[in-house]
Amino acid sequence: MNRLILALSCATLIAASRAMGETGVNHPPGFVSPKPTAIIPLWPGTPPNWVPGGRPESLVNERFRDVSMPQLWVYLPPTEKANGTGLIICAGGGYNALAMCLHVENVVKMFNDKGFAVFGLKYRTHYGINNVVADALADGKRAVRLVRSRAQEWHIDPHRLGVQGYSAGANLCLNLTGQFDNGDPSGMDEVQRFSSRPDFCVLMCPWPNKLAIDDFPLSRRAAPTWIASARDDKTAPFSFAAAIDQKLKRLGVEEELFAVDTGDHAAFHYGVASGPGAGWPEPLIRWLDKLAMTSKH
Repeated sequence: MNRLILALSCATLIAASRAMGETGVNHPPGFVSPKPTAIIPLWPGTPPNWVPGGRPESLVNERFRDVSMPQLWVYLPPTEKANGTGLIICAGGGYNALAMCLHVENVVKMFNDKGFAVFGLKYRTHYGINNVVADALADGKRAVRLVRSRAQEWHIDPHRLGVQGYSAGANLCLNLTGQFDNGDPSGMDEVQRFSSRPDFCVLMCPWPNKLAIDDFPLSRRAAPTWIASARDDKTAPFSFAAAIDQKLKRLGVEEELFAVDTGDHAAFHYGVASGPGAGWPEPLIRWLDKLAMTSKH
């Protein structure tokens, strides 16, 4: 490999970026960066379709750029609180960057306190001439398989594993719930034998990436989906979120749309947003409770 894999928690990287004068409202007051239980490579060796000669990975305003070597950041809840459900979170950033600190770290304590095991997916972004949408989708599938393969170790139910994405991360999750597979039972790689279908899907301000809803091959087997969108979002139009909701309804897939009038593209930034979208965890947890994803084993 011709690049260094950044395997540090955001706590260290934040200090470095601030020392260089970088600023950004990425965390609530008094925020304490959670320590991952583990940070592990997503793939053995280089990932599929890896392109040599790309730009080296960097961190700008607490956002990872030029990610070519994906990782999974593991945050397990206290044993006495664990409810057996896992959540893989895909940060946003337009496939050019990953706001892991903003979209993953800010919600770790909240979800851990409710019993959820959290997995931050540091998926591939643009780093050269790579096909970023295909790379990110491959990483999403791999993450679901990887967590399922280690479900017993991490004390989660392999049938209670969901994905949550913000903006481009939501685009990734939408691709995943439409293009999952059942795994390859005869595969040499044990991880690849597991299904990549999420058991539920959470789309936060889903970004269409210049596509229409019919460009996403959703089917009746798509995961139950919860969607959050602001009507004044100028980056990820509310009309696209509504179109996702309507298509899932037509397919007979369990869904719920949580819509707010204001907040724009940052309406659901946990601990940072102050508008009507700030309280999104409560309706999400209620919906997950209906799916039997919150009760302890």
